[in-house]
Amino acid sequence: MFKPEDLFKIVSIEDFDVKNGRIAVVCYENQPVPRILNGLGDDWLDSSEKINIGELFAESVRWSPEGGLLVEADRGGAERRSVYLYENGSLTPLLADGYDNVDYTPSPDGKLAAFVSNRDNETMHLYLHEAQTIRKISLGNLPVEGFAWSPDSRFIVFSQGIYDNDLWVHDVHTGRTTKLLALHSSEQHVYEEGWGAGGLLLASNHEDRYQVGVITYEQVRGVCEGAGTLSDAGGVRWLTHADWDVVGATWYHQDLVYVENVDGDHTLRVGKNKLLEGGVFGGLKVSGDAIYFTRSTHERDYELYVVDANLGVKRLTDSLGDIEAVFTKPRHIEYVSGNLKIHALLYESKGDRAAVYIHGGPDYQSVNSFNPIIQLLVQKGFSVIAPNYRGSTGYGRVFNHLNDGDLGGGDLQDVIQAKRVLGRERVAVLGASYGGYLTMMCVTEFPDEWCSAVATVPFVNWFTEKQHEREVLKQYDELKMGSDEQLLKDRSPIYKVDKIRAPLLLLAGENDPRCPAEETIQVVEKLRGLSVKAEYKVYSGEGHGFAKKENWVDSIKRTVDFLDANCT
Repeated sequence: MFKPEDLFKIVSIEDFDVKNGRIAVVCYENQPVPRILNGLGDDWLDSSEKINIGELFAESVRWSPEGGLLVEADRGGAERRSVYLYENGSLTPLLADGYDNVDYTPSPDGKLAAFVSNRDNETMHLYLHEAQTIRKISLGNLPVEGFAWSPDSRFIVFSQGIYDNDLWVHDVHTGRTTKLLALHSSEQHVYEEGWGAGGLLLASNHEDRYQVGVITYEQVRGVCEGAGTLSDAGGVRWLTHADWDVVGATWYHQDLVYVENVDGDHTLRVGKNKLLEGGVFGGLKVSGDAIYFTRSTHERDYELYVVDANLGVKRLTDSLGDIEAVFTKPRHIEYVSGNLKIHALLYESKGDRAAVYIHGGPDYQSVNSFNPIIQLLVQKGFSVIAPNYRGSTGYGRVFNHLNDGDLGGGDLQDVIQAKRVLGRERVAVLGASYGGYLTMMCVTEFPDEWCSAVATVPFVNWFTEKQHEREVLKQYDELKMGSDEQLLKDRSPIYKVDKIRAPLLLLAGENDPRCPAEETIQVVEKLRGLSVKAEYKVYSGEGHGFAKKENWVDSIKRTVDFLDANCT
């Protein structure tokens, strides 16, 4: 039997980097902490070197060209991340100025570093860091999402935009930034580990599903030297033609390593070889003849894996330790909502209760990874459905845009239809972030459908959310939802709190910059004096999610216990 207390024993891999066989990871222990692995096998954790970062939450690790370890960490979940260098047993701040500084990546020659930051207080721009000088190199006012250095340290190729992302290139020699690739009304991205023998790997959904293409070094240099922006997909050599999104790729010598996302279950391929199916893969990296990646399934949290020169696959870390439990594998189903086919994961139990688990985003997807809330609910006799409502990722560009200007509309209908699929009388609803918003829409628009509800880090008021959320979300929400006041009011559950009938639990993070705790407090204040059973908890020193393990476990236990007690 799996118990909430077992979660304290789980040690997952949240991020990693590898260079010349040296592996550094971010482990989720009492909080996310960086470690350097000194051995693998059963004692991988005890034999590793733990880096003391105090109360900071580690988010990423990256080896520098000189062999030091760069650690990116946040304080209190406020998304004001700093960068530190760990070298010779000492941790030194490189960029700790109160801004949100992410993806700090030195050039291959070690002379410069590029990073993304909100230091102009308007969006996430790309900057160059040299000694004490910081210079912005991205143009316009749209956010940067990922970049890659060329092997000779001359070019930085980066993606910029919201939904209509173009690729840009900065030439370090000339100091000029030029648009590299623009395919109309679609998104183009680069892979950080994307440079290789064939050129630079990129991802594009110009034909609906994300596929991998390659542009050569000569093409990049030509654009910088005046050849003109690439504006035709024919100028890119396309390496994949899959029926599903390709969600990760890198070079392995002359072959392409890539990951296909098939209905939330991933498949790892090297060239024409299918190596591993099922679960969710992340962080493809190559070191020598080895390929490293993380993987999670319904029964294991994220762990580190390696593929050897003979294409054999081996798990290197163990997330569960001595936990012995049987976990429920989800079944892929489809149902009809309006004129759409909606995919969902269905976790079946023998009980007569059920729950609808709503993913966040909305640009996200319910996937087959380890989900302790769902597993604990199934043990309690709940069958759980996790729908990929319209607007979810994983089903192409067209499907991803079906909720444009309609958040809390058609997607809400898809959630309600998922409830019908369950065929149970007692059904709970729960979700986090945007899933928390849709949970609140469920209990205000369809108040008599639910036996209880849990909304974690939700927003409930479009007006205050757009006023107080962090800068890149202001841009996203303006594009995605617009500013029609009547629509925003109609889609704000705060104005219909008096309709709530189901017992309600709200959980929030004190420092959340995405869905501020004030959104939760609005609901609490409006519920005062009403006859609805309501509980809430604001976790101190937390952000959009709970990084301290004691708080994370507490939130899970509260969620499961609340639904169990109120759906009798």
